[in-house]
Amino acid sequence: METLPPAQKTARLRRRLRTRSPAAAAAILCATLALPSAAARTAPLKILLAAPVAPSVQTSMSEALWQSLIAARIDGQVVRFNRGLPNLDDCHKASADYLVTAPFELRPRLPGMPNASGRTAARTHVVVTNCITGDVIGDQVVNLESDPPSTLSAGDIDSEPAIVWSKSVTATLARHALIFPRFARVVHVTPPFALVDIGGLSVSDGEEFQVFASAARQKKGPIELVATQTMGRYVQVLYATLSGGPLPAVGDLVEPAPKPTPVPAASESRQPAPPATPLPSTS
Repeated sequence: METLPPAQKTARLRRRLRTRSPAAAAAILCATLALPSAAARTAPLKILLAAPVAPSVQTSMSEALWQSLIAARIDGQVVRFNRGLPNLDDCHKASADYLVTAPFELRPRLPGMPNASGRTAARTHVVVTNCITGDVIGDQVVNLESDPPSTLSAGDIDSEPAIVWSKSVTATLARHALIFPRFARVVHVTPPFALVDIGGLSVSDGEEFQVFASAARQKKGPIELVATQTMGRYVQVLYATLSGGPLPAVGDLVEPAPKPTPVPAASESRQPAPPATPLPSTS
């Protein structure tokens, strides 16, 4: 059986958007109106968070503060991991849905680039792993800088990491989506469309998602989904599956489709991000 590369498969789905009659979409809309307001509520995510701080910067950034800054960007139940970097076994033991690792370390200044502002440069490499599938669904390096020096003495600044980092780091992290904030669930299927409860999050037409697990949280698919329109807390999606492959079902769990991480060109101000490494399992 022939398979299609992801780009060709997505292009085929987009062409189908223009050829389908509105009848199936109307059926989905009727199903949406018939759903009770309390039906198919999305469940909060349980996140295992590891956010260690490198020893070289612990005088400037406390681990408790860094964990709090990252946790504030995650909408869900956060379980903090304080024993280094976890693996999938730790994820399963915590009954977590996703694992987020975000180590904090100093970012070296390149030669010829003086730090005239007096800010401290740092970075974090945020990796988001689906605990059910073991897949890395998010991988990004975020460059950070401390707030400009104030009139406080250097000793005072070193002793108050909240003064040095909180404002600038909060603003920087706000520009980076770290994780899909809630499980999305399939609540209705009318081939070739399905209705997904996303809790009213903003979604653009053509945005790509995937079914990754059944209602019992067993690995499934992935089944590619493309958003066609939003309806309040729901999004209508068009799906495609190979002959004999799995089909969406009510209760299936949905997440954004992983996007390939672009490799930036090396420059004085930006270095290529290290490649994502799948987390090992000790089982």
